[in-house]
Amino acid sequence: PDLNQNEPEVSRYLIQNALWWIGMTGIDGIRQDTIQYMPRTFIRDWSTAILAEYPNFYMVGEVMEMDSAHLAFFQGGKTGWDGIDTKLPSVFDFNLWEASRDVFTGKKPASALRDVLKYDGLYSDLNRVTTLAGNHDLNRFMSMPGATLEGAMMHMAFMLSVRGIPQMYYGDELAMTGGHDPENRKDFPERAFGKVGRTVNEEQVFEWTRKWIAARKSSPALFRGRTTDLFYDSDAYVFERRLQLVDWTVISVVAFNAS
Repeated sequence: PDLNQNEPEVSRYLIQNALWWIGMTGIDGIRQDTIQYMPRTFIRDWSTAILAEYPNFYMVGEVMEMDSAHLAFFQGGKTGWDGIDTKLPSVFDFNLWEASRDVFTGKKPASALRDVLKYDGLYSDLNRVTTLAGNHDLNRFMSMPGATLEGAMMHMAFMLSVRGIPQMYYGDELAMTGGHDPENRKDFPERAFGKVGRTVNEEQVFEWTRKWIAARKSSPALFRGRTTDLFYDSDAYVFERRLQLVDWTVISVVAFNAS
């Protein structure tokens, strides 16, 4: 059943419940389902109470919309037209996920990636926007029409090189298949926990993903640098991630050829 967070007693219970679970379990973060359907006053009070007790706690809200303005409206750090700052640290960037899916399955030109990123100024904190390679509510990449192994690898590389906090869905690192629910929530193959049990294609994607994660961790520019477009057309997209430190500048250049 839906809960009415406009009722003070309901709101207070849910906030106390969240604080109890965090304190009792020691969890590091909360993914809040369908947060856009909650009153923004409640999102603010919920986020404020949790961050007051646990300042470094991570919270990401699910706003399943393919529109940057709509997504940015729910990230905290700025006051909306309604006079409310939700204080919510992060939201999922479903808009960028959709663009990446369409580009690397051949449905849109490579410039579509830039067409989403050009709205980055709407977000209050780009480095805390959560990007996603996959999600339990979405068809897996390899089950999309036009999907190829190379496309899945470029999709993964893009999500691990672009701004924000990358989220992987289990099996993305193997290019698992799976259409509509429940097919996209199938068990991870037990054999694939070790290299010996992985197929040639699975191992290829696994190593590719591992190397991109390592590259992101080793480059401050990929981790939290500013993005600048260098080139884009129907086939290619090239961007720079640049971080200015006190005594030196770190630059990473990433180029995708989707043709």
